[in-house]
Amino acid sequence: MMSRNVGWVLSGHLKYINRTVFFFVTLLSLRSTAAIRIYPAPEGIIPSQSYRVQVNGESAFVYNSPIPAAFCSFDMNGPVDIIIQADRDIKWVDIRPLSAKIKATFNDSTIKIHLDKPVHLSIELNGNIKNPLFIFANPFESNIPSSIDKNVYFFKAGKTYHPGIIKLKDNQTLYIEGGAVVTAVIEAYQAKNIRICGRGILDGTFNNNFNDSLIKSGIFHQKEADEEKNYHRFINLVDCENIRIEDLTMFNSTSWDVVPIHCDKVYINNIKIISDNGGDDGIDVVRCRNVLIENTFIRTKDDCIAVKANMNYPESEGVDSVVVRRCTFWNAMWGNGLEIGFELNSSEVKNISFLDNDIIHVEAGATISIHNAGTATVRNVVFENIRIEDSRQKLFDFAIFRSQYSEDGTLDAAENKRLYLNGAWDGVLIVPENEKKEHAKYRGFIKNIRLKNIKIVDGALPFSIFCGYDQKHNVSNVLIEKLFLHGQKIKDVNKAKIYISNTSKIIIR
Repeated sequence: MMSRNVGWVLSGHLKYINRTVFFFVTLLSLRSTAAIRIYPAPEGIIPSQSYRVQVNGESAFVYNSPIPAAFCSFDMNGPVDIIIQADRDIKWVDIRPLSAKIKATFNDSTIKIHLDKPVHLSIELNGNIKNPLFIFANPFESNIPSSIDKNVYFFKAGKTYHPGIIKLKDNQTLYIEGGAVVTAVIEAYQAKNIRICGRGILDGTFNNNFNDSLIKSGIFHQKEADEEKNYHRFINLVDCENIRIEDLTMFNSTSWDVVPIHCDKVYINNIKIISDNGGDDGIDVVRCRNVLIENTFIRTKDDCIAVKANMNYPESEGVDSVVVRRCTFWNAMWGNGLEIGFELNSSEVKNISFLDNDIIHVEAGATISIHNAGTATVRNVVFENIRIEDSRQKLFDFAIFRSQYSEDGTLDAAENKRLYLNGAWDGVLIVPENEKKEHAKYRGFIKNIRLKNIKIVDGALPFSIFCGYDQKHNVSNVLIEKLFLHGQKIKDVNKAKIYISNTSKIIIR
C-alpha cells in the first residue's frame, strides 16, 4: 500500500522532495548567518509580550495568537542555540513532541535549548498547556519562485497585505515570503499545477468577511473586509490536479483551513496551522485521491485531520490513497485528532495510512477515530508508529451511526435536539428500535483496520469504542498489534478499556 500511495510524489516530484541544495541569498529584507535565516518583522504587527526569542544570538520576531499562544519561525542549516525569555517565573518546562528529545535548561524566566536539525516544537511552562510557545525551525528554502514571473503572486517580506479573495488558475504560484503577513482566502476551481508556498503567514481572521466584490486583477491593493458575512474556507481547492502547499504558517482561521475537494495528486509539506475557533478543521481531505501530507504541525480547536466524502458528487467518487506521516498534532476541545468521518457518503473510503506521527494533546473527543455516519465502506486503513502524549477522553473510536450530518439526519433544530444522543459521542442521533431497519439502508461498514505500534508515552489510558450499527453494518477485522502504555504492552481488550458492540474479529496482540 505504501509504495502505491506515495509513488506519484516520488516519481512526479522528485526534483522537489530529494533536493538538498540550499540557496544563500543576500536580501535587504532578510538577515542570514551561516546557520540561520531570521525573517524581518512585518510592519504593523505587535510582537508577543509573553516571549522573546534569540537564535544564535539574533532576535527573532515572536507572533501572538488568540489561542492564546505565541509562535516563532526561522530557517536553519546547522546547529542552533535558542534563548527564550518568558514573562513568568519558570519551575518546569515540557518540550513536545517528546520524541524530539529536546532538553531545556532554565533559570528564573530564561530557557535555553539546542537544536541540531529542523523541528516543530511546543514549549509549555509549569505544567500548563495555556499560552505555549511554538518554535518552527525550518530547513533552508529551495525552489523560490521569481517575483517578476507573471504567473506568481509574490508577497514580499516585512509587509502586511489585505487582498481579500485570491483565485488561482492553471500553472500559478502564490508565494508569501518569510516576514510577510497576508490576510486572505485562497481558492482554485478546476485548476492544474498550482503551488501555494513560502515562509510567511496567511491570516484567516476575516475569512468570513470577504465577498466576490473584493476580487480584483490588482490583488495587491489594500481592501477593507466586507461587512456582510460570507463563509469561506481558508484554502479551498475544488476539482484540481497536481497541487503543492508548502511551508506556510496559517493563523487564526474561522473556517476549515486546508480543503482539497475532489482533487488528485495533492502534496502538503511543512505547513503550520494555529487556530482555536469552532469548525477550524486543520486539513479536510474530501473525495480526493493520491494525497501526501508530511512534516506538518497542526493545533486546532476542531479536527486536526479529517477525511470526508461529502459535497455534491456521485457516490462513486470516494477517497483513495491518502498518507499522513511525520506530523505533530494538537486537538483542543472540539472534534478529534486523526479523523475519518463523519460525512462518508460514497461507495468507498479506502487505502488511508497515518504513519510515524506525534499527537501531543487531544483535550476532548477521540485521538484516533473513524465515524461512519454515511453509506461508505471504510476499509484498508493503517495507523502505525503513533506516539500519544496527552489523550483525555477516548483513545480509539470506530463507530457506525446516524448523525445530524447523515442523509437520514435532520436540519430541523427542534427535531435535532429531541433526537440528540447525549453520551460518548457528539452529533449522534437516536434511532428508535422500531425504526432501526428503515435507517439501516443509510448505514455503511468499517473493515480491515490495522493499529500497529501505538504508544501512549505520557498521560492516562482513556477508554475506546468499537461500535457497529447492527450485526450487518458492523466494525470488523480490526487488528491492534503492539499497544503500549508507558512502555508496557497491553494484550487484553479489558485492560485496553475497549467497549465493543456489533463487531467481529477484533484482535489485540
